[in-house]
Amino acid sequence: MANSITNLGQQISIIAGMKDMQGRMATLQEQISTGVKHQRYSEYGNDALRILNYRSDLQSKTAFSYNIEVGQINIQQMTNSVEESIKQATNVLDTITQQLTKGDDFNVESIKAAANTALQIVQANMNSQVGDRYLFAGSDVSNPPYNAANTATTNIQAQINKWLDGTTPDTDTFLSNITSMTESQLGFSLSVQTSKNISIRADDNLEVDYTVKATDVGFQKLVAGLNVLANLKQPAAGDIPTSDNFYDAVTSIYQSIKTGISDLRNSETVLASAASVLDTTLAQHQNDQNSLHKTMDSVESTDVSAAIVTFQGLQSQMEASYQLTSILSQLSLARIL
Repeated sequence: MANSITNLGQQISIIAGMKDMQGRMATLQEQISTGVKHQRYSEYGNDALRILNYRSDLQSKTAFSYNIEVGQINIQQMTNSVEESIKQATNVLDTITQQLTKGDDFNVESIKAAANTALQIVQANMNSQVGDRYLFAGSDVSNPPYNAANTATTNIQAQINKWLDGTTPDTDTFLSNITSMTESQLGFSLSVQTSKNISIRADDNLEVDYTVKATDVGFQKLVAGLNVLANLKQPAAGDIPTSDNFYDAVTSIYQSIKTGISDLRNSETVLASAASVLDTTLAQHQNDQNSLHKTMDSVESTDVSAAIVTFQGLQSQMEASYQLTSILSQLSLARIL
């Protein structure tokens, strides 16, 4: 009887041990498949709050990084558009550089063709988009900043005709009338004229302003100057301006476009400065994200290799326990008697 009772106690003890091993094996299987120690934060005990804080910080860094990456795309496209506008305006200046000496033959048609091509490209650049957002529209990204090219052309042509027929008393007044044209008269939308600056939320306490609007002075000078050149007419017999007046006007427009190019380079500097800040901030966020991942891994992650070894050891113990249980079950009271 004593032997029977002893065997029964051993069997109960072995079965309890097997249940414990089964639980530990199930936990190890879960760790091996998921790579983490536990599935619920409560199981991490005192580390649970730390993990939640790490995840919150990581989510914040990820969101800021996304904002920056979107901003970098916008800034790069804006920079490309500004550079292309500068290139086109420079091409026009190169076309007329050799024609500004008074008394030389003046090929008006070649200048008009070059100016017209450049003007169309500059107009398109001012309406550059990424997705459905207009980049040079300031805060009103849903509406094109330059939407009345025909209005600008009509107004410019009217000024040229008044100059040629003598309604405008002299060349200086004609040029003054061109430079004093309003943003609306030059074809810019009301929405861009009233829009606010646009910035990128790059960090908790960092807003990076990258505003360059279509109404910035550089674009305005290019729109006005290129439009005049695209609609240029040499004085004919009976017109008030002389050939010298005509050359003076072209020279002045040339200088205005040249100044506009310089102004656009200043706008390009604004974009470059914003891009530099964003690049630095993004690099810091990425470093922080890597550090957070490493810290979280040290708390959350399990050593899969070690877990596999432990699981295999428990598996061997389980097999041995099954065999022992089988042996003990055969030592019945009847056999002992």
